[in-house]
Amino acid sequence: MKPPMLARMLLLAVAGEGESEFVAGDLHEEFIYLCATRGRPAGSRWYAWQVVRSVVTLLALRMRSGEALHVVSGLSVAVPLLLLDRLWCFVHSQIPLKDGLSRAPGFLAVNLVCVCICAALCGSAARSFQRAILIAAATAVSATFALWAASGYTSAAYVWLMLLLVPASSLLVFTWRKFV
Repeated sequence: MKPPMLARMLLLAVAGEGESEFVAGDLHEEFIYLCATRGRPAGSRWYAWQVVRSVVTLLALRMRSGEALHVVSGLSVAVPLLLLDRLWCFVHSQIPLKDGLSRAPGFLAVNLVCVCICAALCGSAARSFQRAILIAAATAVSATFALWAASGYTSAAYVWLMLLLVPASSLLVFTWRKFV
């Protein structure tokens, strides 16, 4: 008998590599016992509740062990990009007789430099090449989300530069740190 799919996927995503096998195994044993004694609906409810109760604890455990660095790296790229976008929208709204909705190239260049610096700092914290790849992917995904959430028109060249340079800066700093 298999536990609820959504709860199981959430558990595997939150628990990480080190703890997922043990936690999922313990919960699965208890789930089988509860299904046999109380029925499948009761076992499914119990399993889902245990997973929801364990999310914060497992995330804290991953943060302490450094395993959830990709989550932090994603936030450290998306949040500055969104805040800078809000800042430039405000600055642009204060300019009288502006000539259109597009942002000035200088604003976009500052955004790109700041986000690449944040991604590079995240890449410097990686200890292995696999972790560096995961962090680079997380920074690219968070930059994509932040660009999607940004208001106003954004040129395609800026989007492509952002999606190429953000993970590249993360991997470049990891590689540079490894050889130096």
